[in-house]
Amino acid sequence: MNPWKRRHVAIEMAGAYYLLGRELIDTEIAEITSKIEQLLQTRHMASSAIEGFNATLRTYLYAKKGVNQGFLEIFKAWYNLRERRNGPRKGTSAYELLTGTCVNDWLTLLGFPP
Repeated sequence: MNPWKRRHVAIEMAGAYYLLGRELIDTEIAEITSKIEQLLQTRHMASSAIEGFNATLRTYLYAKKGVNQGFLEIFKAWYNLRERRNGPRKGTSAYELLTGTCVNDWLTLLGFPP
């Protein structure tokens, strides 16, 4: 992901996290977190997948100067539900490969349509 796209995605994720936290009560935030955890319970990670996740997360940690658990859960969902733009699995997401379910919009899958 080029730096300009990465910055755009970081702003989008931070905005989504801010809006969700601002408009939802604690029980709804806990519900979102549990939905994310349920979606990703069947994941199978290799060390290369973990390294890729950490490399992507590192740029956001540097920009935000620290994050909380809620941000990490949303980041984890976005990372696993996003569509790959290049490589041999282009056009699919990690979640789609594991479950066979196509993901058009990651927030819609979590129950928050645009």
